Amino acid sequence: MSTITFAGNLAADPELRFTPSGRGVARFTVIENRRRRTEDGQGWEDAEPNVFRVQAWGSFAENVVESCGKGDRVHVTGSIVTDRWSDKETREDRTAQHVKADEVSFSLRYHTVRATKATRSNNQAHEADDTREG
Repeated sequence: MSTITFAGNLAADPELRFTPSGRGVARFTVIENRRRRTEDGQGWEDAEPNVFRVQAWGSFAENVVESCGKGDRVHVTGSIVTDRWSDKETREDRTAQHVKADEVSFSLRYHTVRATKATRSNNQAHEADDTREG
């Protein structure tokens, strides 16, 4: 399994949805703006940004939605997941990748944060969530 760590800004507020079994999933997009040297080496210019689609599951998903909003600078660590499906209209096979987040945190370079610990029942729920594949 591939692990990735990156930092960037949330493109929009995370969206929380629930599976038919009631398990929460937060989906959000993180944009990593990049800079590069100009061809003459004398300055800097914007490079094409990296765009990461991210998912968090269970009580972790609820914490992300309650804590993070559009524009926030976050760090994400997780695993790369490849989704496969058949297009409903063309029936062609499709693939896309997303990051299944293990950790999401604020960049303290750009934020001040007052942490509130999750309740014990939330921590136990998160441990149970980790045993199921998201």
